[in-house]
Amino acid sequence: MNFATTVLGEVSLAELGVVLPHEHVIHRISIFSGKIDNTMVDVELLAEELRIFKSAGGGTICDVTPVNVGRDAAALREVSRKSGVHIVSAVGLYQLDVWTPEMLAMSRSELADYLIRECHGEFNGVPSGLIGEIASHNEPEHADWRRYRLTEKEAEIFKAVADAQRATGLWISTHASAGRHGVAQLRCLADAGADTSRVVIGHCDAQYHQDIALDLEYFHELLKFGAMLEFDLFGWAEMGPDSVRAERLAALVRESHAERLLISTDTCRLSQLHRNGGRGFDYVFTDVLPGLRLAGIGEAELSAMTIQDPATVLSRVQ
Repeated sequence: MNFATTVLGEVSLAELGVVLPHEHVIHRISIFSGKIDNTMVDVELLAEELRIFKSAGGGTICDVTPVNVGRDAAALREVSRKSGVHIVSAVGLYQLDVWTPEMLAMSRSELADYLIRECHGEFNGVPSGLIGEIASHNEPEHADWRRYRLTEKEAEIFKAVADAQRATGLWISTHASAGRHGVAQLRCLADAGADTSRVVIGHCDAQYHQDIALDLEYFHELLKFGAMLEFDLFGWAEMGPDSVRAERLAALVRESHAERLLISTDTCRLSQLHRNGGRGFDYVFTDVLPGLRLAGIGEAELSAMTIQDPATVLSRVQ
């Protein structure tokens, strides 16, 4: 049967429901950002927030918190039990600023072995259902994919990630934000033998041009690799209005790419939670989906982006 690996065990794809594929439920991203707002470790609070998500119609959340910034699969188990929401724990690698000296010293083969063991749950008893998010550095001064290059160390990391994908069969999800890293990431993964049709390029909506054609050019280049495109910054007004995200998704849907699109909210701040006056994980229901409908996207395509496509990403075969 086809199934997904959650923190509480194997779940049939039909049980996943609406999936948010790029979120941070339990984490200490404050280690990287220096902002206390980026610390979410209260199991009871997060269970309460996910219950709201479930009541709105949500089924599953992927926690893509990388190692070294508070990834805690055991805590995710508790949140899942208390909330009734399926949680997939991913194993990610963030920007080099947060890497330990021991990890920085790992060779490609050692890093691949580490990831494989994490995927099998050897360190914490909780298998991973996804490899990600895998980051490379940001270049906020431009939004031109042609200019972006991985550093030598980043290229080695992505090669190790390709090795881990071949060994585990899991999909890869990346951090490709300011500077538009996706094409460089995919080229490196492809050269290292990864299956790029099993790669999610994250943060496709972190930057935009006034001329939509320039953005579509980047998206088309990603699609040439067979990759899944993730618009996961809905609600992040400082990175552009949601109407722009909706406009670009609608353009891709008109080109018949609905089967390669994902949407999420990258929730990672205490201030974004309902308890603190924020939008919550259910923002996808209260604002995102209504906005996409207004942009002309039909129900079949919305179902593809929120149910079928993420189920494809999480699918394993037994």
